[in-house]
Order: sequence, then C-alpha cells, then structure tokens
Amino acid sequence: MEGGGGWALPLRLYDDEEDRGGVDDEMPPDKWLEVMIHVINGQRNDSRDYSRPHLRPSVARIYPAFVALYALLVLGGASANIALVFSVFRDRLYKDQTCVYLVNLALADLVKCLFVLPISLTVLLVQNWVFGSFLCYFLPMIQDIPSHVTMQTFVLIALDRHRFLQEPAKPRVPAFVCATGTWLMAICIVLPYPIYTTYIDMERYHPMFAGVGICMVNLADDMQEYVRGLFIAMYVLPLAVNAYLYVKMSRELEDQDGPLAFTLYEARTQRNNHTPYHYREGESQFRFRSPTVNFDLYEAELDMRREKRTQKYLIAMVTVFAICLCPLTVLRIAKLALNETYENSGHFDITFTLFVWIAFLPTITTPVLYASWRMSR
Repeated sequence: MEGGGGWALPLRLYDDEEDRGGVDDEMPPDKWLEVMIHVINGQRNDSRDYSRPHLRPSVARIYPAFVALYALLVLGGASANIALVFSVFRDRLYKDQTCVYLVNLALADLVKCLFVLPISLTVLLVQNWVFGSFLCYFLPMIQDIPSHVTMQTFVLIALDRHRFLQEPAKPRVPAFVCATGTWLMAICIVLPYPIYTTYIDMERYHPMFAGVGICMVNLADDMQEYVRGLFIAMYVLPLAVNAYLYVKMSRELEDQDGPLAFTLYEARTQRNNHTPYHYREGESQFRFRSPTVNFDLYEAELDMRREKRTQKYLIAMVTVFAICLCPLTVLRIAKLALNETYENSGHFDITFTLFVWIAFLPTITTPVLYASWRMSR
C-alpha cells in the first residue's frame, strides 16, 4: 500500500481465492495501469507459487536482523507494560488520575506489541499478500488506532494536570471515562481508511495472472488532503497543546512560595481529612495559620517537589514518543510527493521497516520512565 492512512502496507501482491472474480478481458482503469505494470515487471515469475509467502528481495539478506529487533521490541514492550499495569493495581495507584491515563497508555502499547508489530513486520517482509481481503482493508485501521489513543492520552494528561494545578480542590474529570473516549475517538478517526483502499484482482483481466492481486491506497487528491489533515490533527496540534500546557505549568511550579504551594497543600489536607503530618524527631516545622488549614512550609515544599518530579517524567514520556514517531510520520507525508518505482522500492522497504521499529520504541521507554519515576520517590 502506498501512502495513505496506514503505514505498513507497501504495494504488494495479493492472493485470496475468495476474492477472485471471473476472467474479464476488459482493460483496467487507466489510473491503475502504471501500478499493475510496476507489479508485473518487478514480481512476475512463471515458476513462482503466489499462494505461498515470498520474501521481498530488498530484505532477503537482512531480514533476520529485523526479525530479531522486532522480537526484542515485542518481548520487552509487552513485559514492561504488563509490569506497569501490575504495579499500578498492586499499589492501588488507580485512584490517581495520572496513573489511570498511564494504564491506558500501557494498554495501547500492549496492543501495539502483541498485534500490530508482528502483523506489520510480516507484511513488510513478505512479497506477496497472503493475509486475506479483511487485512487489506482493515490493517491500516488496526495500525493507527493505538497510536492515536497514545497521542490523545498524552493530551488528556496535560489538560488534567493543568486543570489540577489551576484548581487543586476542584473535582477532576473521571480518567476512566476520558480514557475510554480516546479509543472511541481513535476508531472514528480511522473509519474512512477502507474507503480509500483498493484491491485489484488481476485475474479478472487475464488468466495468466491467476493468484495475483494488488492491495493499495487510492492516492486521490482528497486522500492526500486527508493524510495531511491527520498529520496536523493527530501529530502537530496535540504536540503543540502539550508543549504550551507543560511550559505554562512549569512556570507556575517554579514559584515555591506562591499561592500554588498553599492551594496544593490545602487540597491534599482536605482530601486527607486534615490528618496532621507526623515529623521525625529533629525535623524543623514552620506553621502559619490560615483561615482553613495549618500551613506547613516543609510539607508544602514536598508537594511542590512531587509535582515537579511528576512534570519532569511526563514531559520526558511525551518527548520520546514525539521524537520516535517523527521519522515515520514525515515519511508518510513525503511518500505523497515521491514516486515509488521498482528501482527505488527496495530503499523504501528498508527505510519503512526501520522507521516503524523506531516509532514503536516508546512501548519500552514509557514503562522505563514510569519505573524511574516511581523509584525516585
């Protein structure tokens, strides 16, 4: 599949007995002739059985390296995210809004590791399509849904924390409801993908092409606009919102003696039913009487430090995610303007496979940053 919403379906042969139509000697639409000629010139081999998978020539020598890299990512990412979810429920951290969102990130990463990565690697390495018509139309949706969920979740984390720092005593929007909404929204975003996907059964046009088909994206003008719109709406805009909110929150957290320190302390003591803080012997105490609570400078300073530490690790998570996703996202946009031919398709194959692996690195880095955050306490 070239370009389009999905990112791991390069142009390739298709083998599906159920989708073969009868022999039809009419010529295919003009807009598909160039694609079909490209496939015939690069892939036709009278002795090849297209009912069995065949490696792409461009990766025939190096595919073990890709298999090893992807296997490490799948095993490491799945293990790390399962450990993250286990840690949250073991320590009952699900009462914290931010931890609920982190569980949502972990679930999205588990979907990537257990489903998206193995299928995508197979599609990228196999020359002919042997996965059935369903995946031809729906694999791009399966690939992008967890990534959209991750990006939306990072935005919700930033919005939730910004609202919390503005009004700490005010009830927060239930994170579980918002997390569920990210999955529903992601599904709605990818619903148009099958509309732009085309499957051509080449046996319809001549019996010599029995078993040969093409699964690709229709790069019409409206499709290109759709892809560019996704790039802005699901990458540029969310990162801009995150950057703005975190910069604003960082400035507020710099003021150790400002009103934020008092409001955070007051909100926490109210949640704890004004339970007094117990100091170890030798610790100094500085208390000031406010209309509502006893204000403890030492404890308020701990609140500010805790929020700064949380801020630091959340910024690191979204930054790593944005950097790792950037090469693949840019390549998807660039492919709209580049003409992929038989001569340069090998370079596209290797580059695409590598960029997909890089895009999935946050499945490991996010749980690692979470573990570092928890241990730093």
